[in-house]
Amino acid sequence: MKKIKIYILLLFLPWFMSACNDYLKEDSADLLIPSLVNDYVPILLGEAYPDNFSSQIDWTYLMTDDIEMGPLYYDESMYNNSKVTIIDGFDPSMGDGEVLYTWWADYSNYIADKFWDARYKNILACNIVIDALPDMKYEESEYGTYCKLAAQSYALRAYHYFCLVNTYGTPWSEENKNKLGVIKRISPEVDVRATERATVGEIYTLINEDLKYAQQYLKNASTNYSKWEITPAAIYFLASRVALFQEDWDEVIRTSGEFMELGENALYDLNNVDRELCGLPNSTNGGFWINQIDISETVFLFSKEDKRYQYLAPNLYYSNYTLGYHPSWTGEGALLNLYEDGDLRKEVYFARLFKLGGTRLRPEYFSGQAYPMKSDTYMSTSSGQARECWRSPEVYLNMAEAYARKDNNVNQVAIDLLNQVRIKKFSSDAYQAISVSDFASRDELIRFIWEERRRELCFEEAMRFWDMRRQGMPRVEHKYYSSMNSSKTYVLEQGSPNYLLPIPLSETEYNDGVTNNPRVTITGN
Repeated sequence: MKKIKIYILLLFLPWFMSACNDYLKEDSADLLIPSLVNDYVPILLGEAYPDNFSSQIDWTYLMTDDIEMGPLYYDESMYNNSKVTIIDGFDPSMGDGEVLYTWWADYSNYIADKFWDARYKNILACNIVIDALPDMKYEESEYGTYCKLAAQSYALRAYHYFCLVNTYGTPWSEENKNKLGVIKRISPEVDVRATERATVGEIYTLINEDLKYAQQYLKNASTNYSKWEITPAAIYFLASRVALFQEDWDEVIRTSGEFMELGENALYDLNNVDRELCGLPNSTNGGFWINQIDISETVFLFSKEDKRYQYLAPNLYYSNYTLGYHPSWTGEGALLNLYEDGDLRKEVYFARLFKLGGTRLRPEYFSGQAYPMKSDTYMSTSSGQARECWRSPEVYLNMAEAYARKDNNVNQVAIDLLNQVRIKKFSSDAYQAISVSDFASRDELIRFIWEERRRELCFEEAMRFWDMRRQGMPRVEHKYYSSMNSSKTYVLEQGSPNYLLPIPLSETEYNDGVTNNPRVTITGN
């Protein structure tokens, strides 16, 4: 155990190494070795929770059908407005997106994939705490703290492995269980030996075991939580998501039911929001943001001091550029075209498409229309807002899909769950309940649930990319404009191996035992 404790000091107290080399000797009598439960709490809170999550994964948005590249103006009235400086070009920093559209094997020279390393860093902290649990010391009055620490450690490790296997591994199916997932690391020590990736089945077995332990420790865990921590609700939330991606419909229903029975995260009614404040990016005007600690449906907030949507139109108020990346609004299957009349999410979750007059501090703005507005990227997180957030509507949609997938017919319970979500998201004067008769088949209902996920969960974590992988890896077309009048079309074919991101150089450069994912370079036409 002593080597492990020394590594803790190296990981969390880097200044220690230069201050006193004697402290790094295994026989040092003065070595501070964590042993008490309260010694491990700051390790978990400081190193196991995901931070800077958004900026580590937001470039994958460009790979999905929720983002397109093209003119930043929504209609000709914006393009012709004299307030906008017309430039036949765009910020050169946006050019990295073309590399993603080609799915070039060596895009790491252009896009720094830090997601892999960050998740394994978080996993290492979880491993340190989990490994120490059998010998951890605590007073009888601290048993609740001990159980809370254990539950959070297991749940966080499960989440990080979920993120990894759904980004770099083969999508789950019974046929894919023996295909490559990601590297399984459960030791509290850094291991630089050549290591092959575990199978998808092995990684999901670990995830399921960790979630089982987390739920067991919940029974005696203290109840002193904040939404910046993994709470009991968050554990059942995560278990519901994992079961969905593993197509374990009964487990989706069970864990979703456990989540709902807690009664802590009621669906938030967007009719309660002042619509004049919807979609306004300047927080001094009281703009509304869904990722707030006081919103009832907020389950877990994370990625505090992070950048978000770095590849989208960079300025919500004004831009000298006419080309860039934005939420898709071109074509029937585009994200913004999926919202029906009266759906308040189009007002609340995005900046207004086009507005003249502006606000008191910013008289007018013309670009950044439809910019994702689920959290305020300009405001201090001390206000209780975060870049990433788990929200209870996802659990309802998970449960609806589970009931729909279990039934050969159009399932009434799935319809009821959808209506529970939708009545909170539509204006009261426009809302109309859906019914069984609205769907010709079970498959049509499932497709509707998938569209509802796009409408509700857009630009959260890497959800659209993860969903596209589990939903058959559909064909996607992307246009890349080099000028207003010149573009190329790149096509990602259905089932392409490029839906599995390559293992980053940070791993492959020292680990010659790992098999990388194959890449197919796509040529634009």
